[in-house]
Amino acid sequence: MPMTGRPPSEARSLGACLNDAGWQAGRLLARADRLLRIESALREWLADPRLARSLRIANERDGRLVVYAASAAAATLLRYRQQELIQFLRLKLGLDATSIEVKIRPPAPGGDSRI
Repeated sequence: MPMTGRPPSEARSLGACLNDAGWQAGRLLARADRLLRIESALREWLADPRLARSLRIANERDGRLVVYAASAAAATLLRYRQQELIQFLRLKLGLDATSIEVKIRPPAPGGDSRI
């Protein structure tokens, strides 16, 4: 049975397709990479590794960064220091966020302190 799709001369490797920003999977991977870079910068910014483990970057869209916190204490600290974090992310990553939305999302039962 003959294969359908692109002719052999137009075939692309899986890696090329995944890294192509025009492909759905490429866009998804680029977005995931961006969120991971933001989370890595967040961890760098925080001096306390335990606090860093209790925060997760959930989303970044339309100038707003959404962060999940494992506790009300972590959420309160992040809300209190949000302008400092925004400035750090602008300098570190060129992020254009203007606000941070913090949502409390406790860890799953039996899980670690990470969200």
